[in-house]
Amino acid sequence: MIRVSVLIAALTLCAPACAQRESNVAEIEDPCAAGEAALRADETETAITSFEACLESRSLDPEQEAIVHSQLGGAYLYAERWEEALREFDLAYAIAETQGTSLNSPYVRRNRGLARLRLGRLEGALSDLQAANAELPDDMLAALFLGDAYMELDRPAEAVAAFDTVTRLEPAWPSGWISRSAAFLELGMNDRAVADARRAVEAAPESGFTLNALCWALVENGQPETALPTCRQAVEAEPESGAIIHSLASALEDSGQVEEALPLFARAYELTPDSDEIREDYERTHASNP
Repeated sequence: MIRVSVLIAALTLCAPACAQRESNVAEIEDPCAAGEAALRADETETAITSFEACLESRSLDPEQEAIVHSQLGGAYLYAERWEEALREFDLAYAIAETQGTSLNSPYVRRNRGLARLRLGRLEGALSDLQAANAELPDDMLAALFLGDAYMELDRPAEAVAAFDTVTRLEPAWPSGWISRSAAFLELGMNDRAVADARRAVEAAPESGFTLNALCWALVENGQPETALPTCRQAVEAEPESGAIIHSLASALEDSGQVEEALPLFARAYELTPDSDEIREDYERTHASNP
């Protein structure tokens, strides 16, 4: 199935309630302190520049150097610069190991796991995320990323268990319900998938991603005509998403409205050519309808 992943690039240095913007980041002269302030203020590029300057301008002891590399990795992670993030995390661990210091933060393990996951390095990602989840059993992001890793490794039953934690910790957050719905579909538990997708829509009724989760779950549950209004709403909310357009095309095709479905399969492929499922459906439908 087409699974819409809701990416949250997270570096939790403080609770969400204290994630206020720092208005005086530019006034901080020490680049190491400026980097930390920028990270707290979600000023990602400033954080990257400051941490790079920190590493270049100061003689840090091994423990401090490892920490700054891990912080720089977190800033790159937040910017979705996965290769650079993983490089910094690996440097941090290498410094700690070779210099006889320690870097034991489960948050760093979690963040390196996410970088590895986004780069397709699944076994390493799973190792990091399992370790982080064991130390942070009530961390929503560790559970979410662990579930994503299990999904990528075609282990949906274990993914369900991880996403259970997400829905328990944050029942008002739609991504946990979307993710668990996708895992239930992989297990053939379509009724459960539809129920979870409905919970996602209740949490965020105007989101194209939650609407698409319900659309796709209904299609997979053999209810394409019931799905159609929701599928159309999803496309209206996210008109440039190939995955969401593909869901509507699938609902139309399964409802017998093939002529309307054909250009949507083509549009979905145009927007998301790297998806095997979208490509295969495009080729299948247009081979007989050139």
